[in-house]
Amino acid sequence: MRIDRRWLGAEVFTALLVTLVALAITDANFIFVAVQIAIILITVGTIHWLFPRSRFFAIALANFIAVYACLYIFLLEANFGGIHRWAVFPGFAIPILAFLAGAWWRRDRIRRIVENPALRDERHIGRLFLWLVPMVVIAGATFFIPRAVLDPETVDLLLLGLMAVTAAIVFAVSGVVATFLIDAGLLFEQFFDRARELAVPAFAFFTFYSLIIIIFAAVYRIIDRFSPSAQFLIGGRHQELSFSDSLYFSIVTLSTVGYGEIVPATDVVRVIVAFQIICGVLLLLFGFHEIVTYARDRKRPHHD
Repeated sequence: MRIDRRWLGAEVFTALLVTLVALAITDANFIFVAVQIAIILITVGTIHWLFPRSRFFAIALANFIAVYACLYIFLLEANFGGIHRWAVFPGFAIPILAFLAGAWWRRDRIRRIVENPALRDERHIGRLFLWLVPMVVIAGATFFIPRAVLDPETVDLLLLGLMAVTAAIVFAVSGVVATFLIDAGLLFEQFFDRARELAVPAFAFFTFYSLIIIIFAAVYRIIDRFSPSAQFLIGGRHQELSFSDSLYFSIVTLSTVGYGEIVPATDVVRVIVAFQIICGVLLLLFGFHEIVTYARDRKRPHHD
Protein backbone atom coordinates (compact mmCIF):
# COMPACT_ATOMS: atom_id res chain seq x y z
CA MET A 1 0.00 0.00 0.00
CA ARG A 2 1.50 3.31 -1.08
CA ILE A 3 1.52 6.10 1.49
CA ASP A 4 0.28 9.51 0.36
CA ARG A 5 3.21 11.80 1.16
CA ARG A 6 1.02 14.88 1.32
CA TRP A 7 -1.24 13.26 3.89
CA LEU A 8 1.73 11.90 5.81
CA GLY A 9 3.35 15.35 5.93
CA ALA A 10 0.12 16.90 7.18
CA GLU A 11 -0.24 14.21 9.86
CA VAL A 12 3.33 14.77 11.07
CA PHE A 13 2.73 18.52 11.18
CA THR A 14 -0.51 17.99 13.11
CA ALA A 15 1.12 15.60 15.59
CA LEU A 16 3.92 18.08 16.26
CA LEU A 17 1.49 20.97 16.67
CA VAL A 18 -0.78 19.04 19.04
CA THR A 19 2.14 17.81 21.13
CA LEU A 20 3.68 21.28 21.28
CA VAL A 21 0.41 22.88 22.38
CA ALA A 22 -0.35 20.13 24.88
CA LEU A 23 3.08 20.43 26.52
CA ALA A 24 2.90 24.22 26.59
CA ILE A 25 -0.49 24.48 28.32
CA THR A 26 -0.17 21.57 30.72
CA ASP A 27 0.62 21.61 34.43
CA ALA A 28 3.49 19.80 36.15
CA ASN A 29 1.91 16.33 36.21
CA PHE A 30 1.03 16.30 32.48
CA ILE A 31 -2.55 15.17 33.04
CA PHE A 32 -3.94 17.61 30.49
CA VAL A 33 -1.44 16.37 27.88
CA ALA A 34 -2.86 12.86 28.15
CA VAL A 35 -6.45 14.13 28.16
CA GLN A 36 -5.98 16.36 25.13
CA ILE A 37 -4.12 13.76 23.07
CA ALA A 38 -6.68 11.08 24.00
CA ILE A 39 -9.56 13.35 22.97
CA ILE A 40 -7.88 14.18 19.68
CA LEU A 41 -7.18 10.50 18.92
CA ILE A 42 -10.79 9.58 19.70
CA THR A 43 -12.10 12.48 17.62
CA VAL A 44 -9.88 11.85 14.60
CA GLY A 45 -10.57 8.11 14.77
CA THR A 46 -14.31 8.73 14.88
CA ILE A 47 -14.16 11.11 11.91
CA HIS A 48 -12.13 8.57 9.91
CA TRP A 49 -14.71 5.92 10.79
CA LEU A 50 -17.68 8.11 9.83
CA PHE A 51 -16.04 9.57 6.72
CA PRO A 52 -13.31 7.20 5.47
CA ARG A 53 -12.62 9.40 2.44
CA SER A 54 -12.26 12.55 4.53
CA ARG A 55 -8.48 12.87 3.92
CA PHE A 56 -7.56 16.26 5.37
CA PHE A 57 -10.91 16.79 7.14
CA ALA A 58 -9.79 14.89 10.24
CA ILE A 59 -6.39 16.58 10.19
CA ALA A 60 -7.99 20.03 10.02
CA LEU A 61 -10.21 19.04 12.95
CA ALA A 62 -7.20 17.96 15.03
CA ASN A 63 -5.50 21.30 14.40
CA PHE A 64 -8.72 23.12 15.21
CA ILE A 65 -8.89 21.29 18.55
CA ALA A 66 -5.34 22.43 19.31
CA VAL A 67 -6.40 26.06 18.73
CA TYR A 68 -9.50 25.48 20.86
CA ALA A 69 -7.31 24.07 23.66
CA CYS A 70 -5.20 27.25 23.67
CA LEU A 71 -8.28 29.47 23.94
CA TYR A 72 -9.81 27.24 26.61
CA ILE A 73 -6.72 27.35 28.83
CA PHE A 74 -6.36 31.12 28.29
CA LEU A 75 -9.92 31.73 29.48
CA LEU A 76 -9.40 29.39 32.44
CA GLU A 77 -6.26 31.20 33.56
CA ALA A 78 -7.75 34.65 32.98
CA ASN A 79 -11.25 34.23 34.38
CA PHE A 80 -11.59 30.97 36.33
CA GLY A 81 -8.95 31.20 39.02
CA GLY A 82 -9.21 28.54 41.73
CA ILE A 83 -11.30 26.16 39.63
CA HIS A 84 -11.09 22.50 40.60
CA ARG A 85 -9.41 20.00 38.30
CA TRP A 86 -12.50 17.78 38.06
CA ALA A 87 -14.35 20.55 36.20
CA VAL A 88 -11.53 21.40 33.78
CA PHE A 89 -11.48 18.15 31.80
CA PRO A 90 -15.22 17.67 31.17
CA GLY A 91 -15.50 21.36 30.34
CA PHE A 92 -12.89 20.89 27.64
CA ALA A 93 -14.39 17.68 26.26
CA ILE A 94 -18.11 18.56 26.15
CA PRO A 95 -18.06 20.79 23.01
CA ILE A 96 -15.87 18.30 21.13
CA LEU A 97 -18.17 15.41 21.95
CA ALA A 98 -21.12 17.59 20.90
CA PHE A 99 -19.47 18.15 17.52
CA LEU A 100 -18.95 14.41 17.07
CA ALA A 101 -22.60 13.81 17.95
CA GLY A 102 -23.70 16.47 15.48
CA ALA A 103 -21.44 15.07 12.77
CA TRP A 104 -22.93 11.62 13.31
CA TRP A 105 -26.46 13.08 13.24
CA ARG A 106 -25.75 14.88 9.94
CA ARG A 107 -23.41 12.22 8.57
CA ASP A 108 -25.23 11.81 5.25
CA ARG A 109 -25.02 15.51 4.43
CA ILE A 110 -21.39 15.76 5.51
CA ARG A 111 -20.50 12.59 3.61
CA ARG A 112 -21.82 14.14 0.39
CA ILE A 113 -19.57 17.16 0.93
CA VAL A 114 -16.57 14.96 1.74
CA GLU A 115 -17.05 12.84 -1.38
CA ASN A 116 -17.34 15.94 -3.60
CA PRO A 117 -14.92 18.40 -2.01
CA ALA A 118 -14.75 21.94 -3.34
CA LEU A 119 -13.96 25.27 -1.76
CA ARG A 120 -17.05 27.32 -1.04
CA ASP A 121 -17.38 30.61 -2.91
CA GLU A 122 -17.18 34.04 -1.26
CA ARG A 123 -20.92 34.22 -0.57
CA HIS A 124 -20.67 31.41 1.94
CA ILE A 125 -17.80 32.89 3.92
CA GLY A 126 -20.07 35.07 6.06
CA ARG A 127 -22.37 32.15 6.82
CA LEU A 128 -19.45 29.94 7.80
CA PHE A 129 -18.33 32.42 10.44
CA LEU A 130 -21.75 33.32 11.84
CA TRP A 131 -21.50 30.36 14.21
CA LEU A 132 -18.50 32.06 15.84
CA VAL A 133 -20.58 35.04 17.01
CA PRO A 134 -22.25 33.29 19.99
CA MET A 135 -18.87 31.74 20.89
CA VAL A 136 -17.31 35.19 21.07
CA VAL A 137 -20.21 36.41 23.21
CA ILE A 138 -19.78 33.50 25.65
CA ALA A 139 -16.01 34.01 25.82
CA GLY A 140 -16.48 37.73 26.41
CA ALA A 141 -18.99 37.07 29.19
CA THR A 142 -16.41 35.06 31.13
CA PHE A 143 -14.38 38.23 31.73
CA PHE A 144 -17.09 39.43 34.12
CA ILE A 145 -16.65 36.37 36.35
CA PRO A 146 -13.54 37.60 38.22
CA ARG A 147 -15.46 40.75 39.23
CA ALA A 148 -18.08 38.69 41.03
CA VAL A 149 -17.37 37.21 44.45
CA LEU A 150 -18.08 33.51 43.89
CA ASP A 151 -17.05 30.41 45.79
CA PRO A 152 -14.99 27.78 43.90
CA GLU A 153 -17.92 25.35 43.61
CA THR A 154 -20.06 28.01 41.93
CA VAL A 155 -17.22 28.82 39.52
CA ASP A 156 -16.95 25.11 38.66
CA LEU A 157 -20.66 24.88 37.88
CA LEU A 158 -20.56 28.14 35.94
CA LEU A 159 -17.77 26.82 33.72
CA LEU A 160 -19.62 23.58 33.05
CA GLY A 161 -22.80 25.52 32.33
CA LEU A 162 -21.09 27.81 29.83
CA MET A 163 -19.40 24.87 28.12
CA ALA A 164 -22.74 23.05 27.98
CA VAL A 165 -24.27 26.06 26.21
CA THR A 166 -21.26 26.09 23.87
CA ALA A 167 -21.75 22.39 23.22
CA ALA A 168 -25.41 22.94 22.34
CA ILE A 169 -24.43 25.63 19.83
CA VAL A 170 -21.71 23.40 18.35
CA PHE A 171 -24.19 20.54 17.96
CA ALA A 172 -26.68 22.85 16.24
CA VAL A 173 -24.12 24.16 13.75
CA SER A 174 -22.03 20.99 13.41
CA GLY A 175 -22.82 20.81 9.69
CA VAL A 176 -21.54 24.35 9.15
CA VAL A 177 -18.45 23.63 11.26
CA ALA A 178 -17.82 20.46 9.25
CA THR A 179 -18.06 22.45 6.01
CA PHE A 180 -15.56 24.94 7.39
CA LEU A 181 -13.17 22.14 8.38
CA ILE A 182 -13.48 20.48 4.96
CA ASP A 183 -12.55 23.79 3.35
CA ALA A 184 -9.64 24.10 5.78
CA GLY A 185 -8.60 20.56 4.87
CA LEU A 186 -8.58 21.44 1.17
CA LEU A 187 -6.43 24.47 1.93
CA PHE A 188 -4.09 22.21 3.92
CA GLU A 189 -3.75 19.99 0.87
CA GLN A 190 -3.06 22.93 -1.42
CA PHE A 191 -0.52 24.31 1.05
CA PHE A 192 1.48 21.08 1.22
CA ASP A 193 1.37 20.74 -2.58
CA ARG A 194 2.73 24.26 -3.03
CA ALA A 195 5.30 23.83 -0.25
CA ARG A 196 6.62 20.74 -2.01
CA GLU A 197 6.86 22.61 -5.31
CA LEU A 198 8.79 25.45 -3.67
CA ALA A 199 11.24 23.17 -1.86
CA VAL A 200 14.03 23.71 -4.44
CA PRO A 201 14.04 27.56 -4.49
CA ALA A 202 13.47 27.69 -0.73
CA PHE A 203 16.48 25.42 -0.15
CA ALA A 204 18.59 27.57 -2.49
CA PHE A 205 17.52 30.70 -0.61
CA PHE A 206 18.34 29.08 2.72
CA THR A 207 21.76 28.06 1.39
CA PHE A 208 22.66 31.64 0.40
CA TYR A 209 21.21 32.97 3.65
CA SER A 210 23.32 30.54 5.69
CA LEU A 211 26.41 31.38 3.63
CA ILE A 212 26.09 35.10 4.40
CA ILE A 213 25.62 34.34 8.10
CA ILE A 214 28.75 32.17 8.24
CA ILE A 215 30.92 34.59 6.22
CA PHE A 216 30.08 37.61 8.36
CA ALA A 217 30.35 35.58 11.57
CA ALA A 218 33.87 34.61 10.55
CA VAL A 219 34.71 38.23 9.70
CA TYR A 220 33.49 39.43 13.10
CA ARG A 221 35.45 36.73 14.88
CA ILE A 222 38.67 37.39 12.94
CA ILE A 223 38.51 41.17 13.41
CA ASP A 224 37.86 40.83 17.12
CA ARG A 225 40.49 38.14 17.58
CA PHE A 226 43.36 39.99 15.88
CA SER A 227 42.55 43.49 17.12
CA PRO A 228 44.48 44.93 20.10
CA SER A 229 41.21 45.75 21.87
CA ALA A 230 37.75 44.20 22.00
CA GLN A 231 35.55 45.27 19.08
CA PHE A 232 32.22 44.39 20.73
CA LEU A 233 30.31 45.06 23.91
CA ILE A 234 28.75 41.95 25.42
CA GLY A 235 26.30 42.68 28.19
CA GLY A 236 27.61 46.26 28.34
CA ARG A 237 31.26 45.23 28.78
CA HIS A 238 34.17 45.05 26.33
CA GLN A 239 34.71 41.36 25.77
CA GLU A 240 36.20 39.14 23.07
CA LEU A 241 33.70 37.27 20.91
CA SER A 242 33.68 33.50 20.79
CA PHE A 243 32.72 31.97 17.44
CA SER A 244 29.30 30.98 18.81
CA ASP A 245 28.81 34.61 19.89
CA SER A 246 29.79 35.88 16.45
CA LEU A 247 27.50 33.35 14.76
CA TYR A 248 24.59 34.41 16.95
CA PHE A 249 25.33 38.09 16.35
CA SER A 250 25.47 37.48 12.59
CA ILE A 251 22.08 35.75 12.64
CA VAL A 252 20.49 38.54 14.69
CA THR A 253 22.04 41.21 12.46
CA LEU A 254 20.97 39.60 9.18
CA SER A 255 17.42 39.26 10.45
CA THR A 256 17.54 42.97 11.47
CA VAL A 257 16.19 42.05 14.92
CA GLY A 258 19.01 43.55 16.98
CA TYR A 259 18.37 42.35 20.53
CA GLY A 260 21.21 44.51 21.87
CA GLU A 261 23.07 42.13 24.17
CA ILE A 262 25.98 42.17 21.68
CA VAL A 263 26.74 45.52 20.01
CA PRO A 264 29.68 46.80 17.92
CA ALA A 265 32.06 49.07 19.79
CA THR A 266 34.09 50.51 16.88
CA ASP A 267 33.30 52.31 13.64
CA VAL A 268 34.89 49.60 11.52
CA VAL A 269 32.58 46.92 12.88
CA ARG A 270 29.58 49.24 12.59
CA VAL A 271 30.29 49.69 8.86
CA ILE A 272 30.52 45.91 8.39
CA VAL A 273 27.27 45.42 10.32
CA ALA A 274 25.53 48.01 8.14
CA PHE A 275 26.80 46.23 5.02
CA GLN A 276 25.50 42.89 6.28
CA ILE A 277 22.07 44.40 6.97
CA ILE A 278 21.94 45.74 3.40
CA CYS A 279 22.96 42.32 2.08
CA GLY A 280 20.22 40.69 4.14
CA VAL A 281 17.52 43.05 2.90
CA LEU A 282 18.61 42.59 -0.72
CA LEU A 283 18.71 38.83 -0.29
CA LEU A 284 15.17 38.83 1.10
CA LEU A 285 13.89 40.96 -1.79
CA PHE A 286 15.61 38.99 -4.55
CA GLY A 287 14.99 35.66 -2.84
CA PHE A 288 11.27 36.34 -2.54
CA HIS A 289 11.18 37.49 -6.17
CA GLU A 290 12.92 34.34 -7.37
CA ILE A 291 10.62 32.05 -5.39
CA VAL A 292 7.53 33.78 -6.80
CA THR A 293 8.99 33.66 -10.32
CA TYR A 294 9.80 29.97 -9.95
CA ALA A 295 6.23 29.22 -8.82
CA ARG A 296 4.78 31.26 -11.71
CA ASP A 297 6.97 29.54 -14.29
CA ARG A 298 5.91 26.09 -13.04
CA LYS A 299 2.25 26.99 -13.49
CA ARG A 300 2.84 28.35 -17.00
CA PRO A 301 2.20 25.67 -19.67
CA HIS A 302 5.27 24.58 -21.63
CA HIS A 303 5.13 24.37 -25.42
CA ASP A 304 7.56 22.43 -27.53
